[in-house]
Amino acid sequence: MPGETITLQVGQCGNQVALQYWNQLAAEHGIQADGLPLAYPDDPSSRFQSGNTDHVASQGQSREDRPELFFTLSDSNKYTPKAVLVDLEPSVIHKATNALPMFNPRNVHLSEHGSGAANNWQQGYSYGLQYQEELLNLIDREVDKCENVSNFQLFHSVAGGTGAGVGSLLLELLSDRFGSKKLINTFLIFPSNEKTSDVVVQPYNTVLTLKRLIDYADSTFVFHNDALNSIENLLFNTGGSRNSIDGQAAFEGANKIIAYVAATISNPLRFPNYMHTSHESIYSTLVPTPDLKFLTTSVAPFTSQVSRQSYTNEYEIILELLNDRYKLNRVTEPIKYISVLNYLIGNNLNQEEIRKGTTKVQQRLNFVPWTPSSVQCVNGRKSLFGNNSATKGLTGIQISNNTSIVGVFTKILKQYDLLAKREAYINSYTESNDAQERARVMGLFNECRESVALVVEEYKACQSVNYLEDDILDEDEVM
Repeated sequence: MPGETITLQVGQCGNQVALQYWNQLAAEHGIQADGLPLAYPDDPSSRFQSGNTDHVASQGQSREDRPELFFTLSDSNKYTPKAVLVDLEPSVIHKATNALPMFNPRNVHLSEHGSGAANNWQQGYSYGLQYQEELLNLIDREVDKCENVSNFQLFHSVAGGTGAGVGSLLLELLSDRFGSKKLINTFLIFPSNEKTSDVVVQPYNTVLTLKRLIDYADSTFVFHNDALNSIENLLFNTGGSRNSIDGQAAFEGANKIIAYVAATISNPLRFPNYMHTSHESIYSTLVPTPDLKFLTTSVAPFTSQVSRQSYTNEYEIILELLNDRYKLNRVTEPIKYISVLNYLIGNNLNQEEIRKGTTKVQQRLNFVPWTPSSVQCVNGRKSLFGNNSATKGLTGIQISNNTSIVGVFTKILKQYDLLAKREAYINSYTESNDAQERARVMGLFNECRESVALVVEEYKACQSVNYLEDDILDEDEVM
C-alpha cells in the first residue's frame, strides 16, 4: 500500500492554490466541507451531488478509494486534510478555513503581527528561522498521526516573501529531518514575465528560492502565470484580461487548473490500479537523475467547472496533450523530451485507442538521444461522486521532463543580472548598508545564481548523445 502524503501550503499563493486542491480531493472522495463523508456509491450509476447531505457514510463502510492517504479520519467520522497551513498575514488562511471547516485549526501557523513578509525572501526566511521549532512541531504532529508517510508536497510561490522565504526554510528543515527517507515534491508557481512586476526584487527572491529547490526537492512541478493565463483564456473565454475581476478571484481559474493537475497526479494512488501505485513509481519514471527534476504538465481542456469541451475517444485526448499551448509553463522554442507520462482518467478505457495514440505520440515527439523514445500511460479511474466530469467521463493530463525549463530559467537569470550588476535594492537583504555587508550578501546571491545556471547547462547538456557517458567519466576521474 502506498504511504501517506503530508501537504505544506505556504504563503498567499500557496494557500489559495491549496484551497482549490482540497476542494478537488474532497469532491472526488465525497467529503463535505465539514469533513463528513457522503455514502459511498454501490455502483457507477449511484452518484451524489456535492451539496447533498442526506447520505452520510458510516465509519466502517468499505470503500474502493483511499482518501486516508491524504486525509485523517477521526473517531467522530470526519475527515481532516493532512495539511499544515502557514502564512504571515491571516486573510487567505481565514478564507480557506471558513470555506473548508474540515481543516484542523491546530495545524495553522499565522504571524502574531499579521503584517506579511513584504514580498521579501529574506524576511520570510528569517521569520521561518525564528519559528522553526513551532513549524517542525506542526509537521511532526501530523507525521505521528500517519502509519507510513512517504511524501511531503509543498504549494508555494517562487517570487514573494512568505511562500518563497518560509518555503525555502521548510525545504531545508524537511531535508535535515527526513533526508532520503521521504520524497519532497513541490508545486511551484512562477510570476508573469511578460510585463514588469510590481515586486521589483522578484528576481532576487526567485533565484534564492530556486537554489533551495535544486538542493532539497526531489521533483518540482513548474507552473507559470503567463501560460496559466493563456490556458485560462482558452477554457474560460476571459478574453485575455483579468482586469474586470477583482482581488483573489482574479486567479481562481488558474488556481483550479493547478489544483486539478496536482490532484490528478495522485489518482492511481487514491483510486488503486495495477501500475504507478506509489509516488516512488511515478517520479522514478520522470526523473532520471537528481539534476533533471523540473517537470512540466499539460492539461487537455476538461469539462465541468472549467470548460465545455469534451472528447470522443482516448486517441483524441492523447494527441491534444501534445499541443504546447496546453503546457502550464511557457514554451517559446522547440524542445526535447527526457520522459513523458500521460494520464487518462475515465471508466472502461479503450486500450486499442490508447495504444494507437501512444504510438503516434512517440513518432512525433523529439526525445533526447540517450533515453528510450517511449511514452507511458496511467489508466486512471474516475470518482463515483459528483457530476464534475466530461460527458464520456474522459479527461487527461501529461507530465513531462523536457528542455523548456532552459527558457524559463534563462529569462529569470537575465532579470536577476539586471538588478545584480548595479546591486539594486540589495539593502532590503542586508543587515547594514556598509560595503562589506553588501559584498557578503551579493556573494551569497551569486552562489544561488550559479546553481540555477548549472541547471540550465545540465538541461542543455542532456541533449547530447554522450550525456550519461560524461557522468560516468566524471565518476571515474573522482575515483
